[in-house]
Amino acid sequence: MHPVETILQTTMRELKNIVDVNTIVGNPIYGEGGAVVIPVSRVCLGFFAGGGDFPTQAVAKKGAPDFDAGSYPFLGASVVGVSISPKAFLHMQGGQVTLLHADCDNTLDRLVQMIPTAMTEIRDAITEIRAQKDEAPVPQKNCRCAEPQEGQEP
Repeated sequence: MHPVETILQTTMRELKNIVDVNTIVGNPIYGEGGAVVIPVSRVCLGFFAGGGDFPTQAVAKKGAPDFDAGSYPFLGASVVGVSISPKAFLHMQGGQVTLLHADCDNTLDRLVQMIPTAMTEIRDAITEIRAQKDEAPVPQKNCRCAEPQEGQEP
């Protein structure tokens, strides 16, 4: 096997260890009241690997008329760049799942993100008001009260 192939195999094996599923969708974080938060990240990476057989200075000065690849030393390198940035967090509590974006760039993004939460809160408030109305006794208008009978106080 050529040394460049060895470098590529080693690089790919190490990249598999760096970037796994838990890097992109993180491990759950458990909070109070049964809340669970799962981080979601964006992973960007690039790599370069290469090399070759290069003559020593003594061979290069002679002009190297006969090229024998086995007689030259091998020079190789591998470089990897990784960028991991959080993109969102999944928040789960009480049967509801909320996606919280980590990179809101402006006010409009934040407003659009808040719409589902606001709608849920408005729905819950309306449900609570209706429940309170159903529980409260309804006063009856134009009701004739029974007249006290003899011997009873009004």
